[in-house]
Amino acid sequence: MKDGAEIDDRHVAAGQGCCQHTGIRTLAESALRILAESRQCDRRGDTAQWVERLCDAVVSDSETSHHRVISAMVSSGVCSDEVFDTYLPAVARELGDRWMRDEATFVEVTVGTGRLQTLLRERAERRCAAPSGGTRGILLVLPPFEAHALGVFIAADQMRRAGHSVQLAIGPSAAEVAALVAQRDFAMVGLTCATRRATGELRTFISEMRAAARAPLPPVVIGGPVKESVPDLAQTTGADHVAGDCEEALRLVGLAHMPKTLSM
Repeated sequence: MKDGAEIDDRHVAAGQGCCQHTGIRTLAESALRILAESRQCDRRGDTAQWVERLCDAVVSDSETSHHRVISAMVSSGVCSDEVFDTYLPAVARELGDRWMRDEATFVEVTVGTGRLQTLLRERAERRCAAPSGGTRGILLVLPPFEAHALGVFIAADQMRRAGHSVQLAIGPSAAEVAALVAQRDFAMVGLTCATRRATGELRTFISEMRAAARAPLPPVVIGGPVKESVPDLAQTTGADHVAGDCEEALRLVGLAHMPKTLSM
């Protein structure tokens, strides 16, 4: 009986040890989860603060204050790609919200948007290499009736980082787009559109592009906020596809996969 009692005691001790290990593991997992959630909340708070600071900077009288804010963001651990993919679009939205709330003047919004576009253009100039002759490129077009250029710059930057050769056309006529397509083998013509009010002009623009082209156009893809407000947008405008982001646009035309990023 003594030996049996000793065995039973060992079994009890082993069981208690197992329970203790399980409890410690559960406690540790709970602590890690709480810490992760806390960090996510802190990160969201930090993001909102940086957006506010950068928005204030781009509308200020200083020509360099927004550069100083971006430098401070990078020093704090925000990577360069995140600045352009997350913060600049958020600042653009904040500018629009301030305009709607009468917290920013037309001049301030214009100056701020212009500075954001300059940042994207300078980044594109640093990254953009001359396309090789055999490479099928992407043509991104800001139609002449569209004033919201920031989205097309962001889309171009994202696609270039994914390894694609991108050509931008800002405010061209439909005939000029057709002429560009005739000069180079594009895999896609991307058009950006912000509001449903422009869908009629967009339909006319696409029709004129097709009429002016000497050969069938590559797939015409529409991106931009209009996607959310107009059902059957492709059928309505005569486009081939409608995409909510750069990844979807590239996938629709059979180009290589890229990480999901911002909308066009």
